[in-house]
Amino acid sequence: MIFVYGECRQIVRDAVRLYVKRFPERVTPSRAAFTNVIICFQETGRVDNKIRRGSKAATDDRKTVNILTAVTQNPHASTMQLARESGISQRNVLRILHLNKFHAFHVSLHQELHGNDFQSRVNFCEWGLQKLQSDELFLTTVLFTDEATYTNYGQVNRHNMHYWPIENPQWLREVDKQTPRFVNVWCGLRNGEIIGPYFIDGTLNTSRYKDILTEILPHLLENIPLHIRQTMWFQQDGCPAHSARIITQFLNVTFGDRWIGHAVLSVKQRFRVCINVQGHYFKHLY
Repeated sequence: MIFVYGECRQIVRDAVRLYVKRFPERVTPSRAAFTNVIICFQETGRVDNKIRRGSKAATDDRKTVNILTAVTQNPHASTMQLARESGISQRNVLRILHLNKFHAFHVSLHQELHGNDFQSRVNFCEWGLQKLQSDELFLTTVLFTDEATYTNYGQVNRHNMHYWPIENPQWLREVDKQTPRFVNVWCGLRNGEIIGPYFIDGTLNTSRYKDILTEILPHLLENIPLHIRQTMWFQQDGCPAHSARIITQFLNVTFGDRWIGHAVLSVKQRFRVCINVQGHYFKHLY
């Protein structure tokens, strides 16, 4: 189009006619489209539509510095807010941030830790690594379980929360998901297969959790072959209902030493741990 325009002595009407004659298999451009390409080439040296005529002016050094300064002072600012305060379009704000290697990292929600939780997690990870060294498929034999509380208020909208830096700041917010508020749901995961979910009527207490283990879980595991259930591990977290004596006694009878959880060991249990530490003791606390 540029060469045809030059051949026709910069007369757009004649350039369009020559272009259609020379390239009959292509879509016929309008005079306005032809003119826009010529103007874009004259102002930017390019002809692709991705570069707008106002881009160069909208992203000059002064405005770039203002955007980067605003982001440095408030890394949680949205691009809409930056566009409103700087007077340039949101599209150009994003272009400035991307050209300067800024990324919109989202907040990560993590279960809040207390007391000895940090060291207990380290101990559990070390034990898990030892198990994987002896059996690479060990994790496929574990039924991982957890409960989650769903509410109609107080949730964090991660999509609208940003932190604009050059490097990942590992931004996170601690939340306590064990606090019962509206609807509690129990669910399990074994070797990529979802077990459940089961909706809990009310808050999770020892009685309701015992009913889940004794009445609900057997039905949810009906599709799992018997030989897998007989060798399957069971995992639960540190919810208070999980640590009740009636629960740990049930797990000891049902799974033996093949369960993972948080519980208080009695003197007799501690003695049994010392005896089996050289053998095949598989009950570990985290």
